[in-house]
Amino acid sequence: MKKLLFIAALFTASLQAQTIKYSFSDEFETVKKYQELGFRKLDAHAYADLYYRKGEGMIFQVYDEKFQKLKSQETVKLPEETDKGGNEGLHYLKNHFYWFYATWDRDEQMERLFALPFNRKSMQFEGKSVKMIETSKLASYMGYGKYTYNYSTDTSMMLVTYRVKPKERREKNIIDVIGFNLYNSDMKMIYSSEIAMPYSAADMDNLDYEVDSKGNIFMLTKVKLNNAVEGKDNSDKKNACRYEICKIDQKTNTFERTPITLDNKYVYSVIMQEDRQHNIIITGYYSNNERSVGANGAYIIRLEMDSKNSIKSLKTTYSDFPSEVLKEYESARTKKKMDKKDKDDNLEASQLTMRDVEFNDDGSILIVGEEYYYVVHTHTSSSGTYTTYTYYYNDILVLKTDKDGKTLWCTKIPKAQTGSSSNGLGFHLHQIKDQSYFFYLDNAKNKNLALNQPPAAHVSGAGGYLACVKLDQNGKLTKQYVFDSKAEDVRLDPESFTSVTDNLIVCRLREDRKTSKVFRLEIPNK
Repeated sequence: MKKLLFIAALFTASLQAQTIKYSFSDEFETVKKYQELGFRKLDAHAYADLYYRKGEGMIFQVYDEKFQKLKSQETVKLPEETDKGGNEGLHYLKNHFYWFYATWDRDEQMERLFALPFNRKSMQFEGKSVKMIETSKLASYMGYGKYTYNYSTDTSMMLVTYRVKPKERREKNIIDVIGFNLYNSDMKMIYSSEIAMPYSAADMDNLDYEVDSKGNIFMLTKVKLNNAVEGKDNSDKKNACRYEICKIDQKTNTFERTPITLDNKYVYSVIMQEDRQHNIIITGYYSNNERSVGANGAYIIRLEMDSKNSIKSLKTTYSDFPSEVLKEYESARTKKKMDKKDKDDNLEASQLTMRDVEFNDDGSILIVGEEYYYVVHTHTSSSGTYTTYTYYYNDILVLKTDKDGKTLWCTKIPKAQTGSSSNGLGFHLHQIKDQSYFFYLDNAKNKNLALNQPPAAHVSGAGGYLACVKLDQNGKLTKQYVFDSKAEDVRLDPESFTSVTDNLIVCRLREDRKTSKVFRLEIPNK
């Protein structure tokens, strides 16, 4: 067995010869009264920032490949037929662009979803809209929209899902009906069906959907053990749950259900994705304590398929977080408490939320989590009661495994961020093959942080230094402070950064009401 490597994070003042450079583009006029949709790659040498306004159309601000200047600003009119539609975004599938829009026909009580082809060479919408979905009234998901979109790794397949609005109001009586609609890159429908769920809405929670490059459709769900369908089991825990991976049999419109068992471990922050070898992978954190809000480690589940393309088995591996890593960058008082928990085998990474899972060409996996939570404050005064929030975005925990799920290394990036809003908090991960770059705003006091020192807090809205932490393929950590945002008089939000190439990261900054510019980060070649 390969020896488990625990990486102690050692900070240096720079990334040696690979210093991150920053710059700003020329200023340009700010687009007003339009909704910004973000950056899109149009071809190998052109990128655009997109804006949309209902009844008006779209604006494409086109940049050169290095985002140093604005080449042109194109206003593209949308057909009149789209005026009553709601924006569902510009989607890219295998060299094709489509703008999706949704409508609600009150008279006919029908929901419809359309795709309008976009020609990126002529910068025009072409042809007629393709009607993708027509169904009865849908339910929105927590007010964020009615449709969800998933893509295969090679972008040759797109899955659109939705939830039909139930007629029942009591959750225990609701049997949800989910629409599954599969399309290829030419927007040809491969599969479409509305399927009733096997349990009531009170007994199950659909966590994720995914489609692979072969067109297989998967659903990840959490099911109560004491559910109404199967009856009570031997468990005396009212809220005990199990997980199921459900694959749709597209001939019978039914689910092939496979229970997930995790050796009495309790899991959360689950993500389901297709890796670069076109396998479906489920990753998440686990705890040995049901009531815990922390994690003892991460697990990886690989779906193994048989010759008939059904789920044959689930291969599960576990990776414990090394106690040495969890104790790094903690105060003496906190470390003393952690030593006691470690002695009782209860040491965990507290409040860990999975942020990203990166798949490498060699089959290795990078699992990235952040210590995140918020505190609710209720205030009472003569004018009434109101609520405020304090947000905490703290340490980043990075775990890397090989293709067989064996731990290669684990390291902690010490970080302390807080504020009454989340603006400017969190981080941006930029991945170049086996190199990982983490960008976040930091307190300058953390420049030369020792392993026995907790980081000083960065407060939202208080400027801050843009820090870059690089992890190489062996987990070796180096750190650079790119610049002082207050000295440059700019407001940064690393979570809004966009990685457009291996060597370039960009973000649009608003100078004032009239002008904007593009912030550029250049990653040097090895």
